[in-house]
Amino acid sequence: MSRLIGHSKAKYTTGTCFGSSRGRGWRGVLAEQWTHAEGELGEVLPRETEVIVMLEGRLRVRRRGDGQVQNHDAVPGTVWLCPAGIREDMIHLYGEIGRSIHLYLPAAPLAKTALEDLGVDPDRARLRYEGGFRDPVIETIGRTVAAELNDPSPMANLLVETMSAALGVYILRNYSGLSPAAHPLASAKGILDGRRLARVLAFIDAHLDREVTLEELAREACLSRFHFARSFKAATGASPHRYILQRRLERAKTLLRTGMPSLAEVALACGFSSQAHFSSSFKQANGVSPKHFRRL
Repeated sequence: MSRLIGHSKAKYTTGTCFGSSRGRGWRGVLAEQWTHAEGELGEVLPRETEVIVMLEGRLRVRRRGDGQVQNHDAVPGTVWLCPAGIREDMIHLYGEIGRSIHLYLPAAPLAKTALEDLGVDPDRARLRYEGGFRDPVIETIGRTVAAELNDPSPMANLLVETMSAALGVYILRNYSGLSPAAHPLASAKGILDGRRLARVLAFIDAHLDREVTLEELAREACLSRFHFARSFKAATGASPHRYILQRRLERAKTLLRTGMPSLAEVALACGFSSQAHFSSSFKQANGVSPKHFRRL
């Protein structure tokens, strides 16, 4: 996958970026948190599709792109969609944005999503230039990703990769030339048959000591990332990241009972990035710390 670059100061001339997913190993999306002062922003021709959710602030926004001018009042939860390849030649903020989350999705994987997940020609799924609207699904994804930027969970990478795949399908179905009614999503039940599910579960158990990606899991099931995540939850009752966390914690219990010398070694053997992450996750799931559990 090509390196995601975002817009940085080329567009956000009045803004300050105070959080980024660069260097975190997140796949399928670049996430940045910004604060924006009042004023005129820069003109860009984006290589990536940008989805913005305002988290704090109240202001009026005027912008122009794809031959249309948009004026709207923005409140927390307001969403802007800036498709790749559509030049914005005027954006003015009449007030400050206290905090916003910017999600950059690469254009090529979005085209692949249109083909694999929706079965349509990518040219028919051209995203619309829209802004100033509310959408609870996009807002929830934005706020969840912002929370992972601020305080990463043990399964942050897999969680964010799953959400980026879902976001890509969602905006293509709801903010493009496609009609959601004409392109319904197939039921997730039954897609992941017993043989393929067993292969995926065996792969997970064989790699609990390292980070696995949604792409790897989907490849084991011969499905796209989006269809795999939906069908896995339908088959197991848990999302991929929750299931893997549960399996890691179950393995940790086994290792603690065998008397492995240190908690740091248990954490490493079960794929946790640190002993602190392991201890907090274990206590949250079991009500006692790993040290106390070993004494039981």
